[in-house]
Amino acid sequence: MKPAKLITSTLLLATGYLLLTTYPVQAEVSTGLSAIPPRLEIEAKPDGVITKGIKVRNESSESKTIKVSVRDFVVTDNKGTPNFLDNSDNENNRWAASSWIQISPSSITVKPGETKSLTITVLPPTNALPGGHYAAVIYTPDSSSIGSATGASVQTNVGTLVYVTIPGDINQSATVQTFTAPKFSEFGPINFKATVKNSSDIHIQPAGSIVVSNWFGGQTAKLAIKETNIFPYTTRSFENTLDKKWLFGRYKATLNAFYGTAGGLMTATIFFWVIPWRLLILLAAAIGIILTLIFIFKNKPKKGNLSGNNEVAELEKELEALKKKYKDQ
Repeated sequence: MKPAKLITSTLLLATGYLLLTTYPVQAEVSTGLSAIPPRLEIEAKPDGVITKGIKVRNESSESKTIKVSVRDFVVTDNKGTPNFLDNSDNENNRWAASSWIQISPSSITVKPGETKSLTITVLPPTNALPGGHYAAVIYTPDSSSIGSATGASVQTNVGTLVYVTIPGDINQSATVQTFTAPKFSEFGPINFKATVKNSSDIHIQPAGSIVVSNWFGGQTAKLAIKETNIFPYTTRSFENTLDKKWLFGRYKATLNAFYGTAGGLMTATIFFWVIPWRLLILLAAAIGIILTLIFIFKNKPKKGNLSGNNEVAELEKELEALKKKYKDQ
């Protein structure tokens, strides 16, 4: 193989490996496993014990031996992507919950089409801080059970995200950090973008809508925002679309969203214009042409009037000639 082709092939293989091994937890992926449920919310008191059941299903045509483990995770982007942490990263992680969680059994074999049950036990310590704590139960197939015909294997994480809430005096605060739309548009649709910042000690799931009204105060549309979890001290982006083409004038858009257990409210308002200016220019030009044509035709002299005027002029000339003739006599 030529050196250039060898280098290119190596880079492609390395890129594919990185993409596959860093893929986030999902309910279903290429390994053919499904986590049931993909997300589990639990409320547990400090020094208490909570037991729940979870399941994993083998959607593939091959038996799989699965190792079950628990890892902490945090969210750092505005899309809610979980980043899994090593045990050494948990010392200063106020949101960690993996050390509280026990899973039984820790290893299972699942036949094709089979669903296996597991038990998750949550034991928060007495000093557990009020608010949210997060971990994930991860199912990792044995490499030999997901090998391909070429001998290659891919280790992909599949699991259930576990949200543990410790009751108590929980700070709940959130704000609309940005709310935007194009200030001037010629036609719809109009795209709205909002960024919500969660400054709470627990995840929130805002619920609300964007109300769009015209310059007469009438409601043009009401757009529901997607109910999505926002982790503590992170931001999340939301997008909505006013899917109408024909709009005209100044519009007002107001975002209202409720969050938390204490009835918190977030609100933001923007204004934008929609003017189909090119269409208006064409209409104005067409009207101008029509009015000009009407004026021209309206003031155009008629043929009959022209001949009548000529006859009068001839008669006047003859009259002057006769007057001159009789005057000379």
